[in-house]
Amino acid sequence: MHKTTTMAIDDDMTAAAARMRRVVIVGAGFSGTLTAIRLLQFATGPLEICLLEREEGYRYGGLAFGQASTNWEHMLNIQAGRITLRRERPEDFLEWANAEADRSAWPLKWQYHAFGVACVVPRRIFSQYLAERLRGAVADARPEVTLRELSGETIDIRATEHGGYVVKYADTACDSAGVHELASDQVILATGHLAPAQAPFYHRIHSHERFIADPYAPDAQERFRSVGAEETVLVTGSALSAFDTVVSLVASGHMGQILICSRGGHMHDTYPVDHEHDIWQARRPPFLDVDELTPDVVVEGVKAEFAHLRAEHGDGVPDAIFAERVMKAWEPYVIELVSRMDAADVRMLLDRYKSLIVTNRTSTVREIGGVVRDRMRGFNGAPQTVHTVPAAIQDMRPAEDGTKIRVVFTDRPDLVVDRVVNCLGNNTDYEHTGHPLWTSLVRQHQYATPQSKTHRGIEVGSHGQLIDAAGTVADGLFCVGPMRQGDETTRRGRLGAFVFSIGTLRNQCFDTAMEVLRRMDDNSPDAVRLPEDVHHCLVRSTDWIVADIVPPLADSDAARLRERLLAYARERAYLATLDYLHAEDRTSRDKYRRVLADELADFTAALAREFSLTGEQARRVVSLLTTLVEKHAVHNLCDITQLARWDSPYAQQVKHAPKKES
Repeated sequence: MHKTTTMAIDDDMTAAAARMRRVVIVGAGFSGTLTAIRLLQFATGPLEICLLEREEGYRYGGLAFGQASTNWEHMLNIQAGRITLRRERPEDFLEWANAEADRSAWPLKWQYHAFGVACVVPRRIFSQYLAERLRGAVADARPEVTLRELSGETIDIRATEHGGYVVKYADTACDSAGVHELASDQVILATGHLAPAQAPFYHRIHSHERFIADPYAPDAQERFRSVGAEETVLVTGSALSAFDTVVSLVASGHMGQILICSRGGHMHDTYPVDHEHDIWQARRPPFLDVDELTPDVVVEGVKAEFAHLRAEHGDGVPDAIFAERVMKAWEPYVIELVSRMDAADVRMLLDRYKSLIVTNRTSTVREIGGVVRDRMRGFNGAPQTVHTVPAAIQDMRPAEDGTKIRVVFTDRPDLVVDRVVNCLGNNTDYEHTGHPLWTSLVRQHQYATPQSKTHRGIEVGSHGQLIDAAGTVADGLFCVGPMRQGDETTRRGRLGAFVFSIGTLRNQCFDTAMEVLRRMDDNSPDAVRLPEDVHHCLVRSTDWIVADIVPPLADSDAARLRERLLAYARERAYLATLDYLHAEDRTSRDKYRRVLADELADFTAALAREFSLTGEQARRVVSLLTTLVEKHAVHNLCDITQLARWDSPYAQQVKHAPKKES
């Protein structure tokens, strides 16, 4: 795809109405790319989408899937049947991989591989899937909807007095790099993870050539290849990044000792070969009935309830999947728990039990976990090379000869190792980011504020709108990605890697893109600010319209109008909207839009006659209703308990297809 590397300063935002609308997406990793795809799919008016990326090796994949940060041995920790970019079409990845993908650059091992629902997928293939689906979205978009891909690092974003924003970025694509300003109606921040967390005990070795501070850095794979085959490597942290590090080392020919160190010694388990994700329902834990939820009450209550569920429902369920099913079932109760507890206590629990939560929330597929677990076991003639070190690190310093690193523990003898790899996870504190753009947004402009309950990520509205310290929701500044992880915990009860999993980010991108387009639609009821989350329920939606939008009516007429709106929303508008959202191409989407537009015109006229509304009043009511119905449909498509039904050649591979809710 063509990369635009320079851009002149745009006309003043006062001319916005006379020019094409523009959305700037800062970051072209997974979230940024997928958000661009959604905008291209559903934009119906003139729109320029600018996709801005500072590190080309992360384009179309970011840290997790980018070409710079992975090799062909890195697998997705999720089955092929669950990684579609489109929640409404679960078979999309499989159709692409088996019928459309260009395999010429793939290793021979994968060139002739037929992907099924339960297959694993190399992350580099997933990155290609993202890139090719973006190209397809560009080709299928309306002629007046365009994509510009820019290379540069965003320095600042500032609001203008006439509305909209100016994005300031430094060109990184050529030697004569310049600074440019890009006017935009809406901005979507998809900046990915912050830099890796740096523990205090790293301070003596942070610049040591044998310390790998970031296992996903653009040069990390090259540094792993430089590790001597028999060197001893200490990995700090035991979450998925530690497993990725072992995979990187093994793929680079390393055969020496690997020591995985964490305070609690917790490790991800490995899924059974025939594992399928399932959604359980669990009772509300009894400890939530107490008046005051203290940390001690919560810890003891969780232990007791987990033991109860194990005794009641655990027969025949492997440890590798029991904990994650319980934690998924507990998500509604996590929401309640976090809302009732003091913020300081919430943060303390998340910090103290981070490793336990992360390693129990998800296990690993065999192709990842087996690389680690088999080397922890050893075989005849193939000795154990991976060991766990459950200990607290006090300090690290260069060893006496300068070519090694001495690791000092609080409760065990020192170790001298050849390399240290930091796998403690990424910084989540947006009050101290070390990231120039986020420092500007939080401290200088104060457009954003750290998430109050968890202190992980930032405060956002239901569609990812930034919220400042005063509680003001931004009109045109959105975000998608890991910066929303605290909100995912408080709003949806998600913990561990599921605060930024493929499914979570896929939902955010879809929902945020549709909200951005709604706000940019010239025909939308701009003067009306929709209540937060009212779209989750069609009954609440119609109640709000009748109570707050419609001119006063007699009680009987108001009740009749409420019933009329709800019936139309449920029986026609919602189903028609789903057809539109499920459409595979622009031609099909246009057809559904025309049909719905004709029906809405008839419904508007009927409401005006039946309830003595003016034409403008009736149009406003129907416009708001259709907006809320669309938001409701998007919300449901992003709800894991209401996954789209499989209706494809792959359906027979799904043993326990989720039931469609009535």
